[in-house]
Amino acid sequence: MVSMVTFKVDGMSCNGCSGKLQSALSNVPGVSSAEVTLDPGLAVIQYDEHKVTPVALQHVVEDVGFDVIA
Repeated sequence: MVSMVTFKVDGMSCNGCSGKLQSALSNVPGVSSAEVTLDPGLAVIQYDEHKVTPVALQHVVEDVGFDVIA
């Protein structure tokens, strides 16, 4: 089943940042699409909930070097 999660992302300062994060999220197994915008700092991710969890996706954001704002 396809689900969607939206994260508010802090720490992106340029289009390169948002592109890097979008690429990292898109390469996660189970992610069908990832759209990252710089302003506002958002990551909208569609994923297969049987293959990946929102917590795992949040860790990807943090591993790339950005913060997810609650």
